[in-house]
Amino acid sequence: MELATKYDPREVESKWYQYWLDHKLFSSRPDGREPYTVVIPPPNVTGVLHMGHMLNNTIQDILVRRARMEGKNACWVPGTDHASIATEAKVVARLAEEGIKKSDLTREEFLRHAWDWTHEHGGIILKQLRRLGASCDWDRTAFTMDEERSKSVIHVFVDLYKKGLIYRGVRMVNWDPKAKTALSDEEVVYKEEHSKLYYLKYYVAPEDQASVERKDEANVMHRDDRGWYAVVATTRPETIMGDTAMCINPDDAKNTWLKGKHVVVPKVGRTIPVIEDGYVDIEFGTGCLKVTPAHDINDHALGLKHNLETIDIFNDDGTISEAAGLYVGLDRMDVRKQINRDLNEAGLMEKIEDYTNKVGFSERTNVAIEPKLSTQWFLSMQHFADIALAPVMDDEIEFYPKKYKNTYRHWMENIKDWCISRQLWWGHRIPAWYYRPQGEAAAEGPKVGEVFVDEDLKGVMAQVEKLADVEHAIGALGETDFLKKAYTDRILPGEGAAEIALNFADGLFYQILSETVEMPIENDYALISTIKMLSETKQEYDKIATALNDVRRKGYGVVTPVFEEITLEKPEVFKQGSRYGIKLRAKGESIHLIKADVETEV
Repeated sequence: MELATKYDPREVESKWYQYWLDHKLFSSRPDGREPYTVVIPPPNVTGVLHMGHMLNNTIQDILVRRARMEGKNACWVPGTDHASIATEAKVVARLAEEGIKKSDLTREEFLRHAWDWTHEHGGIILKQLRRLGASCDWDRTAFTMDEERSKSVIHVFVDLYKKGLIYRGVRMVNWDPKAKTALSDEEVVYKEEHSKLYYLKYYVAPEDQASVERKDEANVMHRDDRGWYAVVATTRPETIMGDTAMCINPDDAKNTWLKGKHVVVPKVGRTIPVIEDGYVDIEFGTGCLKVTPAHDINDHALGLKHNLETIDIFNDDGTISEAAGLYVGLDRMDVRKQINRDLNEAGLMEKIEDYTNKVGFSERTNVAIEPKLSTQWFLSMQHFADIALAPVMDDEIEFYPKKYKNTYRHWMENIKDWCISRQLWWGHRIPAWYYRPQGEAAAEGPKVGEVFVDEDLKGVMAQVEKLADVEHAIGALGETDFLKKAYTDRILPGEGAAEIALNFADGLFYQILSETVEMPIENDYALISTIKMLSETKQEYDKIATALNDVRRKGYGVVTPVFEEITLEKPEVFKQGSRYGIKLRAKGESIHLIKADVETEV
């Protein structure tokens, strides 16, 4: 037999890889051997391999082959991810080429196009892994939207929801104006941009002009023939239509002359208060901050703290909304250019400077994200972070290099709740039904838009049936100021009755506990932390925790003598951990439930 002078990988590798597949050498079935299982981090179904995949999968293959050689029952499970944002964007683009708008299709029609695209373009990346010789058990190939995985996703969602770890509420999220969906923090890529810093004139309100006076030698005061004015530096002049306050640092000697005054938003003409807060960086710009609660996460926090109005000036596609009053319908980036010209012509621009800053972009569509207040579904992450941190800090799990231990700790200690909903049709549909009566809603009963979560409609209807006759128990409590406060304290600013994320029962329960221990308690995990702080020994902690959980299960009654009269008559209707434990329903009223109008994806 003559040996080839050169190694030809195409002939050798394809031959032997096919031999491995034909003889099921990568196949794994449960037996008495020590198991060793790796689930491949699923790549996008319509993606192709890049160097990151190559590194990751090479390491996995080495570990799995080593385990196999050690006699372990090694199983490497392959699969792909449905890639909701990327896939939907590609499908929408192809439809546009055919002259079809997504908005002209029903959800079912769009999904047929999405599945066609997936079948046509999906699987390339798995073929590439085969060509590379990956020793996966290909008989176990999975897809995140196949029937088995979809059932698992829905089951886990409902389970976490009933445990209080998934909730729905209005929060500031990263909004992708091109995909028209919320994004998680991990889907935002920050890029350095050479931008501009615009210095705008905010004139002191006419009624305050006469009272302007120097309060400190360090005051930096501005005046022209129109009167006194403050200067605000911003990189986003297009958001001034949403300004509802100007903020200064109370310790900033430059701006003490503005304390207690009102100023006028340039071009807009709205009079807004000057508020004081230590959040403002004295060294940045002029020390005067325009506050736009609807379009900046820090401004939103200031808005909540100082009870400011929230004006959402952007539509979902990044154009200016009717609420702005100016430039309605124009794209936000076009407005930035136009408002620059308009402010200059009106003499409302002090100056413009070059400025380098980091701007967040959507990882999938590469457009600048927009901070936006939106009703979304969130996963409470602190519980999981607490579980995940200890094994690493105790060196049960080790990082290589060691320096990443501190990076990991920083992540876990600064974890934020994860926005898990997307305003897309391609993806797992959140198992939430929203109450909508066919006629007028009853005076007592589920409110329009009220949310029910379960794995299927049968489960939801079972929930609804359990709520019958609860109005008698609620009526027995009466409309006391305490009960009203316990309820209304759970409502987020800007939410209507249909948007309340925490129910009456939870509000009452936590209100009682908070007043009992004289510490704020907002959820189960805050409760556990508080118990730990109040307990000197584990035995005492377990005793208190067990007692409080028992109170929770039995109907939130008799926590302290002060609340002895607050004992619900039908405790069996309250489900432990449910955020929608108490629902009212008029006797004999038929219940109509539908899926969400805006489809969302996990």
